[in-house]
Amino acid sequence: MKKINSILKTLFVCLFTVVIVGANTTFVSFATEVGAPAEEAATEAPATAETAPEVVKAEGSAIAIVEVESYTIDGGMLEAGKDVTVNLNLHNTSDSSSATSIIMTMSSASGMIYPVYGTDNQIYVGTIGAAKTKTISVPVTVSSFFRGDSVDITCQFDYITSNNKMGNTSTIVIPASGGTTLGVKSIDLSSHAIVNGKSLLSFRYANNSEVNITDAKLVIDGNVSKSGKTIKLDTAYAGKSYNKDFYVTFVEAGDQEISVKLEYTDVDGSEVSTDLGTYRILVSKETEEDVVVTPNRMLSLAGKAVGVLVLLGAACVTIIYVKKH
Repeated sequence: MKKINSILKTLFVCLFTVVIVGANTTFVSFATEVGAPAEEAATEAPATAETAPEVVKAEGSAIAIVEVESYTIDGGMLEAGKDVTVNLNLHNTSDSSSATSIIMTMSSASGMIYPVYGTDNQIYVGTIGAAKTKTISVPVTVSSFFRGDSVDITCQFDYITSNNKMGNTSTIVIPASGGTTLGVKSIDLSSHAIVNGKSLLSFRYANNSEVNITDAKLVIDGNVSKSGKTIKLDTAYAGKSYNKDFYVTFVEAGDQEISVKLEYTDVDGSEVSTDLGTYRILVSKETEEDVVVTPNRMLSLAGKAVGVLVLLGAACVTIIYVKKH
């Protein structure tokens, strides 16, 4: 009887050892299969190191980032020596943190636009909640020496977010009137885009002449799809204003630069080409589909076989034990 008990104990120890070894082998196999893609992702990450931080901000980071999302001009188009009101639509890109005590400081590298006499270039904005927008109206004067196609405005934002002091800069380019026939009020492009995804381009313009313009178009030079290089505008009727939204598709990732021109035939039959400025857009890669990891087939089969052997061994031991008693 003692000999039988000794044999049973030995058999149980062997079976237990087989189960542990088989389970560990299977688990190690699975861990290796799942971990490999993570290592590959870590290796590929440096290739997009220049763009990754910006993309995270755009999608909503833990720290608030304030930027100029778009703008409009109350006073119409930019003209030398004219006072206009620029309405800046500010956006907090974070989806979880507010930006408080925001102070906006305006400047222009070209010096062709500045605050109206008696006003300051620093404006207290206050608070912009997570993923919220706020519009700030700024009266400015266009220099009497202005003869270009556009002016630049740089907005420096200083604020507090998540108990930390932050600073961020956003620059916009505002095109001039663009001639006496078709006047450009504003053009705005999304500051972020995704490769092969639609990116918004908003265009406000007016026909200041007494005749209809039928051949106006926007010409875009840059890494955009072939269909987006020329955007034909609808007939611009005499004395009418328009606010149109279009979409362009970027075909390459990274910090992309595009230039936009407005082309049409004016009332005198002359070909007009007006430069509407150069814009920088951060284009991120397409979202990669999640990789489905399948366990090693041979090790999986081996694990199943071990399980069957354990069950058979346990059954045999049980039968022998019952017969002996």
